[in-house]
Amino acid sequence: MKHTSEITIQAPLAKIFAAASDLARWPEFLPHYRYNRFLSHTPSGGLVKSSWVRSGIPATAVVEYRIDTEKRQLHFHHLKSTLNATAGLTAIWTFKKLANGSIQVSITHEFKRKWPLLKLPGRDWIVAKFFINDIADRTLAGLKRKVEAQVAAPVVTARSKARKSAA
Repeated sequence: MKHTSEITIQAPLAKIFAAASDLARWPEFLPHYRYNRFLSHTPSGGLVKSSWVRSGIPATAVVEYRIDTEKRQLHFHHLKSTLNATAGLTAIWTFKKLANGSIQVSITHEFKRKWPLLKLPGRDWIVAKFFINDIADRTLAGLKRKVEAQVAAPVVTARSKARKSAA
C-alpha cells in the first residue's frame, strides 16, 4: 500500500522545515499527538517513541527518525507499534517550492508489513484510511496552522514598542 497526503503552506521553507522536523514540539501544536519522546539520539535524528490519538483510540509506535537537511526530507520507519499495526510503515516528508512561492509539503507512506495478530479482511483499509491517512492529514493541517500563524503575526521588537509608547 502506498499513499500520499499533501498540503500547500504559505510560509518560508526554512520555517516549515524547522517546525516539521522538531518532533519533540509536535504535541504543542498537534492536539492528536500525546507525545514524541526520543529514546536515543543520532546526529541526524534518532529513535522516537510516539503516541497519538484517533477518535479516542490511543496508539503508540517506536519509530526510527532521520532528517535529511541536504534534500529537505524527513524519514520515518515504524519498527513496532500498538498491535504491530504500523510496524514496517515508512513515511517520507518532502518539501517543494511552488512557482507562487508557497511550499507543498507531502507525506508519502509505504506500508510493507507482516501482521500476524490479525488476518482479517479489510485490515489494510482500517489501518490505512482510519489511522495513517487521517493522522497524516491532521498533522499537515496542524503544521499549516502553526507556521502560517507565525508568519501572519506581527513581530514586536523593543524598537516597535518604543515607537508605540512615544506616540
